[in-house]
Amino acid sequence: MTGMAIHQIQVRYEATADRLLLQLRTTQAEVYAVWLTRRMLQRLYPPFRQAVAQASVASATPQALPVPEARQMLEHAALQQTLRGADFAQPFAIADATHPLGLDPLLPDAADLRPGAAGQLTLAVREPRGRRIEIALNAELAGALLRLLDSALVVAEWGLPALVPDGGASAAEPAGAEPGRLLS
Repeated sequence: MTGMAIHQIQVRYEATADRLLLQLRTTQAEVYAVWLTRRMLQRLYPPFRQAVAQASVASATPQALPVPEARQMLEHAALQQTLRGADFAQPFAIADATHPLGLDPLLPDAADLRPGAAGQLTLAVREPRGRRIEIALNAELAGALLRLLDSALVVAEWGLPALVPDGGASAAEPAGAEPGRLLS
């Protein structure tokens, strides 16, 4: 899916499956769906949040080298700024959409998060059956996805790290996590 323009993103908790459903709709009316399990989010959320915050600070203040004491405040401010263009009130549209990877959401067993040029992030997920998706996110889309994941994690009540009011994370990256490799 790299190179396709994302029109809408939705993340919602599905209580029956006890999973989060990430859905993306492109400007070409293609819908991609991915199940995110608690195990996947345990590994994905902390480095994703950190990468989004770092990219947001870098794009908002490219020449700045903040002291460690100010970094958390700058990250929080930069994350809030990236959401100004997002419209969270518009319902996710599935009608008249095609599903290039099929109607069943991917159930990935591996995910990679890679930084790109100019604050871009690429999230790649793949499942054992061979289906995969790569999602290229600019700073605004990454910030919006972070906000949606945070809201869904609160609803899921999984006890995973979520953004706290002061802008920090309530937990660190899992021990032994390899940078870039989130789940295999």
